[in-house]
Amino acid sequence: MRERPEHKLYSELGQIRLLKARNPDLVIGVAGCMAQREAQTIRNRVPEVDILLGPRNLHHLPILVRRAQSGQESDGLDLECDPTPATPMRRSSAISAYVNIIFGCNFKCTYCAVPSARGPEVSRRPGEVLDEIRQLSDLGYREITLLGQTVNAYGHDLGRLEDATRLDFAWLLEQINEINPTLRVRFTSPHPMYFNPRLVETIAATESVCEHLHLPLQSGDDACLRRMNRTYTTEKYRRVIADIRAKVADVAVTTDAITGFCGETDAEFENTMEFFREIEFDQAYLFAYSPRHSTQAFDWPDDVPLATKKERLARLIDLQQTISRDKNRRQVGQTFEVLVEGRSDKDPDKMMGRTRANKLVIFPASPTTHPAGTLVEVRADEAFLWGFKGEMTRTVSDATAPRVLLDLQMV
Repeated sequence: MRERPEHKLYSELGQIRLLKARNPDLVIGVAGCMAQREAQTIRNRVPEVDILLGPRNLHHLPILVRRAQSGQESDGLDLECDPTPATPMRRSSAISAYVNIIFGCNFKCTYCAVPSARGPEVSRRPGEVLDEIRQLSDLGYREITLLGQTVNAYGHDLGRLEDATRLDFAWLLEQINEINPTLRVRFTSPHPMYFNPRLVETIAATESVCEHLHLPLQSGDDACLRRMNRTYTTEKYRRVIADIRAKVADVAVTTDAITGFCGETDAEFENTMEFFREIEFDQAYLFAYSPRHSTQAFDWPDDVPLATKKERLARLIDLQQTISRDKNRRQVGQTFEVLVEGRSDKDPDKMMGRTRANKLVIFPASPTTHPAGTLVEVRADEAFLWGFKGEMTRTVSDATAPRVLLDLQMV
């Protein structure tokens, strides 16, 4: 969908290869989707690369580095998909953690290279996922985000338990809630086609699941969605949002969208603008289309001029910013539960944190009295595009001390 990461990779490799010229013992590795998808291209352009590692095999990195350093004969390639790879469990944050639950994607969106890089959907075994979450809870983590390219497809390949209970995403949310109902649970990114009444009811009824849904849209026009092979219509998407909003009070809805996809007409773009006005997303991640290798659309005419893509993107960003500000302004005066993350980047004399709806809040406090991990209530006094400034009204709970003294290492 975006060319910039590819340009950035080759720019960085161009600098790193100069370091290797001065230090031949330096080991250069490329890991992730691009290594999986464009291994030969990377090798041709930068032959100094020693290791190419697919996204499902990142836990093999220490072995490949040792082989390269020892001079052990190896082609440095590790691109075969591990069906359920081990998850690196060291976390950069002491309060929030990401947990992979499903890998790959079965959809064939015409602009997206993920299926070719990551393979088909494969769910992690539920015992592994739940054990990891228990460990994180015991370590005092306050928030987890469940990850998957199609996260709500979890379990479709796992069958049923002995009592015939279906292992699906709704079941997993219920099990996580039983581990610790005070955890904040988020997930990204779900697909509209995997929403059903049972999942909506579970999200609404489960205490730990946050009131925030990130649901990629990509286009607000049905003809454009068909060319993208998104498999749903705007009406299907509209029903999912309506069902969630009917069941989950004050839910924040965010999305992704692309402007200037192949064949997008002025009328199709205007339909996207109108759909944004109708749905009123809380926030959106917006991009101008650029062709990507290993996608169906790569061979299609890229017939929307770059200037038009940029103009449409600017208009959509401007509309969404207006909607975001207006929605936040309507919430001034409300009190929110905020998970403290640390000092504010914008004002070091204040603290910052996020609401359950994932909106940033800045408020007067100190890391001594309210360190990261503290839950507080904050009254929103001022609204901005990015969130709120406000005053703390009370402390809900202090930062959680670890109940189990473990140091989770990468496996």
